[in-house]
Amino acid sequence: MTTILKEVDAVVIGVGWTGSIMARELTKAGLNVVGLERGAKRMPSEDFTLPNVRDDLKYSSRQELFQDAQEETVTFRHSPSEAALPVRRLGSFLPGTGLGGAGSHWNGLTWRLQSGDRVSVARTGNTGNQEVTAGIGSEVVPIGWTGIGVT
Repeated sequence: MTTILKEVDAVVIGVGWTGSIMARELTKAGLNVVGLERGAKRMPSEDFTLPNVRDDLKYSSRQELFQDAQEETVTFRHSPSEAALPVRRLGSFLPGTGLGGAGSHWNGLTWRLQSGDRVSVARTGNTGNQEVTAGIGSEVVPIGWTGIGVT
C-alpha cells in the first residue's frame, strides 16, 4: 500500500557529507527538505563506541559500511558506444551505505589506545623466526604505553 507523505520543497538523495551540507544550505534558505538514505540506520552510541567500533572483521574484512557490489551493481563504460559492464570489486571507490554514507567510514578515525587495551594484530607469512600456523592469521596482543613509544 502506498503512503502519501506531506509535500516538501526538496528531496536530497544520500545524506552523507555532500548531501547533508546541501540539505543544510537548502533549509537555511527556507526550504522544507527531506533526506533519503539507503541501508541500515546507524546509531553512534551503539555502532561507533567501544567495543563495537573496533570490530575489524565487521568493518575492515566484511566492509559493512560500504555498498555491497553483489547486491547493488555499479556499471562502468569507457565511451557512450560501449555496453555498460558491472563493477564487481569497487577497489578504492567505496560508496557508503546507511545513514551518513561514506562519511561514516572516511571520517578520520584515530583511536586513542588506553594502557590496558588489547589489540588484534594480523600477521601473514613468515614473522621473523616464527612461521604463523596455517589458518591462524591474527593474534591478540597487549599494547603498553612503552610499546607505542610513550613513556
